[in-house]
Amino acid sequence: MEFTTFSPGLVLIFVWVMLWMIMDLHFSQLTPRQKWLVPLLILSLAVLNHLLRQQLGRPAYLKTIIFSMHLPFFLIFKSVSKCSFIKMLFVIFTAMIFTVPTVISGMLVGQFFSTTPLVILLNDLLSYAITLLLIQFVFRKGFNYLLKYGDDRLFLQYSIIPLLFYIYTFAKIFFGFSYATTIPGRLLQAFPFLQVLVFYFLLMHTYRTLSEKKAAETAQASLREDLAAAEEQISLLQESQTKTAVYQHDMRHHLNMIDSFLLAGEAEKAAAYIHKVRNDIEAITPKRYCENELVNLLCSSFSGKAERLSVALRIHVKLPKNLPIPDTELCTLLSNGLENALNAVAQVEENRKYIDFYCEAKQQKLLIEMKNPYHGEIVIQDGLPVSPQTNHGYGCQSIRTIVQRHHGLFTFETEEGIFILRVALPIHAKFFQFATEKE
Repeated sequence: MEFTTFSPGLVLIFVWVMLWMIMDLHFSQLTPRQKWLVPLLILSLAVLNHLLRQQLGRPAYLKTIIFSMHLPFFLIFKSVSKCSFIKMLFVIFTAMIFTVPTVISGMLVGQFFSTTPLVILLNDLLSYAITLLLIQFVFRKGFNYLLKYGDDRLFLQYSIIPLLFYIYTFAKIFFGFSYATTIPGRLLQAFPFLQVLVFYFLLMHTYRTLSEKKAAETAQASLREDLAAAEEQISLLQESQTKTAVYQHDMRHHLNMIDSFLLAGEAEKAAAYIHKVRNDIEAITPKRYCENELVNLLCSSFSGKAERLSVALRIHVKLPKNLPIPDTELCTLLSNGLENALNAVAQVEENRKYIDFYCEAKQQKLLIEMKNPYHGEIVIQDGLPVSPQTNHGYGCQSIRTIVQRHHGLFTFETEEGIFILRVALPIHAKFFQFATEKE
């Protein structure tokens, strides 16, 4: 006697649960009408298919399941999900694939046990349970993601293999291919299933690729936020520069006040007023580090931060007034590097709180180097430092994105307790010559 499933109704209940899992469906998503209609339709189909097999017999019944099982399931789940036609076909093919383990285990069990209804039922329940666990812990997350983010062209391409298996199975049903009855022969019949299973593992690889793409999009979104923050910081620095210009404009008023004190013979008041004016000017006037106003303002800003943190920021910058790099990207590049360095140095001993910042345009390149001590251990993976904290490390990703956009080079390295960031961005020869001549 050839081993068979206990009941088509049990198969339908299994497929219902399986599709619910891989399509990430929830009863809360259904309309009030669908909440009672869908279970009723599926249970009715289960009863109908059970009665059909009893009336027609297994060989004749198998020739009807395209219309008694597969097509109704396609229509029911298409009506309750947002899947496209192509994705829904893929899901139905998948449902058939995952019923095969039960058939294979049943044929193997039939070699050693009598095929009583109880043995058939126990085999079905056990194999269905194992298959659902496999779907839950191996395939579910990937299927959910693919059905949500994958495009129809991807599914059309990957549906070819399960479609061939579908055709192979029904060709066997309609044309009666013969098979060996030995255990090796039975295992040979499992090869088409194993082929499709390998395909699904390849599909999980595609899922990981999509996940990486999503992560890259997240990094791009973070970069846009960094650019917006850079624009805001540039605006604040320019505002500081404007205040300096205004204060310089008002200098004649301060000179008049000093002159008044001196004419009145109040030299001490004049000296105190001069001291106050000098402190005010120093507080709002950025120090000059180079000809490039943006880099000059950034260096002045981070020097103030470093001073407040008792960090020695040693700056060696030599840049022309203009650079062929957008101000927002240059600001993001330098700000992220210096901010990361300050955060790292804040954790080290007092006698090691320093940062060496070098930036110069030469040899047709913009060269950047930042060195700072660090505490603990730094793990570098795929060329980037890995942050142990959640939602951190985007600064380094932003640096990589900007450098790659300009076809430059970057390295994050550690050397005897010193963290080193190096960046080289190409500068067009004509621009470099022009900037050099102006200097």
